[in-house]
Amino acid sequence: MADCRDVKLICMDMDGTLFGHWEVIPEVNILALRECIDKGIKVALVSGRNYRFLMTKAAEISDDVIIVSANGARIDDKVNGKCIYEGTFDEDFAKVVNRVMWHSETYYEIYTESINYAFSRAEVPEGHKRSLERYLQNRQILSAEQVTSIDSAPTKGIYKFVAFCDDLSKIGALRQECDKRGIVHSASGSTSVEVMAKDVDKGSAIRFLSSYYGIQTCDIMAFGDYTNDTSMLMACGHPIAMQNGVDEVKCIAEYVAPFNVLGGVGLAINKLVLGKV
Repeated sequence: MADCRDVKLICMDMDGTLFGHWEVIPEVNILALRECIDKGIKVALVSGRNYRFLMTKAAEISDDVIIVSANGARIDDKVNGKCIYEGTFDEDFAKVVNRVMWHSETYYEIYTESINYAFSRAEVPEGHKRSLERYLQNRQILSAEQVTSIDSAPTKGIYKFVAFCDDLSKIGALRQECDKRGIVHSASGSTSVEVMAKDVDKGSAIRFLSSYYGIQTCDIMAFGDYTNDTSMLMACGHPIAMQNGVDEVKCIAEYVAPFNVLGGVGLAINKLVLGKV
């Protein structure tokens, strides 16, 4: 494995990566990342989650954590800092994606800066329903506006479309329809489909951070576990997969970190970056 002592930026996915159980960041991860920040190493959360949710999680580590939300559609330089990048949908493309999502008969959401627009073409998965209630209560989502007509969908300022469905046949059909129409898509799990604006993904976010902060990609480390992390891992010099990750991620990694529930991110950083046994 290449020398990681010169790493200047560490980027990581959240679900299945930085999180352990129930959206909790293990202490070993928090302590390792704080030590990196104290040493001048930049740290970025890179997730499909919205900015407000990630802001609360970043604050558990440090106010100086960079926040890359909606899979790279928005980048903020720190907690309560300034937005340094936005990659929103072209209005015509947004209309095309919305029609595809609508006719898939899945439950889907449209992310904007302050509102998650929710479309109930299918029953909301129970687990996601509970999460939405919690996010609204904690102000990690400002509003979840229910939309019952395709004509009521927003077309401006859209960061992301994401569909959820426990019926894998519907998810599979949606992915096929996206492929048929040339719509690039990814996923954070087997029961979801995510569509970003053109040329926006976690990999493009890494390249932006590299340019913005003047850090060579060879000095960037990234952690991920699922297929929507592959572009990020391929864009950095030190791609790290989680032991619980899918094979598609592991095959492009130079190192496999322990399971996320064991604090694999922190354990790997301690070993590879901080030189601890």
